Amino acid sequence: MATWNTLSDGRKAAAGQVFDALSTLDALTDFSADSQISRAVGFADLYAYATEPDRPMDERLQRALASDARLRGDLDRLLENTALYRFPRLAAASSGENDRREGDGFTIRLRQSRAEETQTYVIIEVHPGKEAPSTLFIFGAGHPYGKFPLPAAQDGVIQLLSETSSDLVKALLDVHTEVFIR
Repeated sequence: MATWNTLSDGRKAAAGQVFDALSTLDALTDFSADSQISRAVGFADLYAYATEPDRPMDERLQRALASDARLRGDLDRLLENTALYRFPRLAAASSGENDRREGDGFTIRLRQSRAEETQTYVIIEVHPGKEAPSTLFIFGAGHPYGKFPLPAAQDGVIQLLSETSSDLVKALLDVHTEVFIR
């Protein structure tokens, strides 16, 4: 068996050309993990994420959404079509924060805990006759997609206790965040 050091200059040059050819072939077929992320993530993955309350966004889906605008558009349309209610970004004239969002069938309020300053209640009021949701989705400027399973409604009210500094509270306060409830 030959080793690199035992090869002649001509054989080393030939081996270099073979490696160049193989490298070019790899680039053309592009089977690396990073380049295959969005191809490896399909509509079934988006649908499962959007419709299964306890299914988290795995790293593969997160990377695919970060690198593929078309895939993000597909998820946006899927959430729009499957959500019970959508709270669009608030009016441009609004200030940078808002602790209340009202929509047809739901109201979302944020209330700081009196017992613990570092905690905030997220209160979702389901209007009478409306279906209680199981999942809250957020996304917008500065906030990647976020998904939060919801507890069962008690007399039409769903309540979550979250850290005031959490991504959920920050996103709900931000007028640029869009909210889907499913």
